[in-house]
Amino acid sequence: MLSRWMFLVSLVALVQSVRSSPQETAPAVCVATVCYSLQLHSRKFNMARTVCKTKGGDAMTVRSTVAADAISVLLRAEGVPRGGRFWIGLQLHQKTCPQNGTHLRGYRWVQGDAESDYSDWQAVTPACGPRCVTVSGSGGWTDGRCNEKADGVLCEYRYPGSCSPLALTNGSVIYITPFGTNSSELSVLPTRTVAVTEPWALRFQCAAEEDGSWAWHPQQPAPWHCQVENGGCQYSCQSPGGPRCSCPPGHKLNPNGHSCDPVDPCLEAHCQHHCLVQDGSPFCMCQDGYQLQADAKGCDDVDECLQNPCDQICINTPGSFSCRCRSGYHLGEDNKCEDINECVGPFKMCAHKCANTAGSFHCKCYSGYQVDASDFTRCIFHCKTNTGRCDPRCSGDECECPEGYIFDDELRQCFDIDECNSGLCDQDCTNSFGSFKCDCQEGYQLQADGTSCDREGSGSSETFNLLPTTLRPTSGPPHPARAGLSLGVVLGIIFAIAMLTLIFAGLGHHLLAKRGKWQTSTAYKPANLEQDVNLSQVTSTEEHKQQAQYAEKCNVGT
Repeated sequence: MLSRWMFLVSLVALVQSVRSSPQETAPAVCVATVCYSLQLHSRKFNMARTVCKTKGGDAMTVRSTVAADAISVLLRAEGVPRGGRFWIGLQLHQKTCPQNGTHLRGYRWVQGDAESDYSDWQAVTPACGPRCVTVSGSGGWTDGRCNEKADGVLCEYRYPGSCSPLALTNGSVIYITPFGTNSSELSVLPTRTVAVTEPWALRFQCAAEEDGSWAWHPQQPAPWHCQVENGGCQYSCQSPGGPRCSCPPGHKLNPNGHSCDPVDPCLEAHCQHHCLVQDGSPFCMCQDGYQLQADAKGCDDVDECLQNPCDQICINTPGSFSCRCRSGYHLGEDNKCEDINECVGPFKMCAHKCANTAGSFHCKCYSGYQVDASDFTRCIFHCKTNTGRCDPRCSGDECECPEGYIFDDELRQCFDIDECNSGLCDQDCTNSFGSFKCDCQEGYQLQADGTSCDREGSGSSETFNLLPTTLRPTSGPPHPARAGLSLGVVLGIIFAIAMLTLIFAGLGHHLLAKRGKWQTSTAYKPANLEQDVNLSQVTSTEEHKQQAQYAEKCNVGT
């Protein structure tokens, strides 16, 4: 009852404003999303409905007391004839007779249904249809012939949404509704209503928002006069100096000049890594492995190696670190370095015998072998005694001699090769059992190949005295500098070398034919340099068996 009373009060105020509004074209009342208007056109029923339809509506349905109260207000509006009759959207169809058992007594609304919680019949004749219903200022519904004219028609317009009146602190506004009524006092404005403010001639339209609500959309850019809709500003509108919008603390004005967005505190914090906002204030944070600088913005790398997190070697990296181990160790769990056993498994290094040590290993060879000077993990066959002859290692008819020795088929022995007779050294040569050594005369130095000599200070490479060769001594005078040789001397030397080459080739062919096949290695033997080396690998049981077979066969041959 209270809500209905408040509705009536608002309708009465509306009627008073309608009476005093010269712009009003037809009395109108809007409730929520439904508007009602009274059109003063003397028409038959069907033609009167057309008046409503041309403006997007139809003849009015009165299904509740709210609609009945709206009729009462409209009929009391200024200019409405007292005692007049006005069509509503209720009719009895042709060949249908009244039925007194329902609210509508067999009549139906223009939409075709008979649903209603309200009726206000004044008198109903028993005549059958077609019959139509009018309402008068004295109250009550009266049926009559549809082809007779009434004084007007009550129209009904329905809309998807509505807006509240435009907010004004000064001036006035005229609302132009989509159903043709102009008013300044409507309490609810349907969608598509245009509001025009005076004296500034600002225009707004009631339209839908993105969130599904309805609001006034300006038809001119904001900001405008602050007295109308706060100048279009989201927060505050300031008039001095012209209308302009302002934002509260912590917000900034958008380029559109009327809306505001929160300011991100981190944009002005200038943090190097991360920014965290607490209670509206920014705080800078660093990534793992970094620490905040004194300015509370930048970040410095933390040197984790100062805390000795590794077992042996620590390498600091930006934001982190890595652990490594020395040679002979591998990294295990918890950054601990574990010794690598080079004598077993995939780490096996030595060809014969192996002894593992902490971080390293030692290799040894079986009897009759010695460590290869170029690779201490390998073992090579060698002569047991430091003599010019030694026993070979035979397998059937195939026999093998140590490096620097040649096999004699008749004597079944290995004999030392005198490499100095082969002219391998550029100047001085010293032969040894199984090896040789090159040296240079005074004023010359041994080159990187271990055999040639060049004058000191000539820009050639440094002397390598560690190579297993020395220079052969000569009986003639010192070798003259190459830079001083004449063309004739050079040609003579070339001819002498060619003749010596032919002589040695013939001699070699004769020895091969006489003494049999030579078994020599593919490279000349290195010097017998004793070295202690630390690497590893062991020999299998099968290799021990082969060594025993070689020794047995060689003993039989001798």
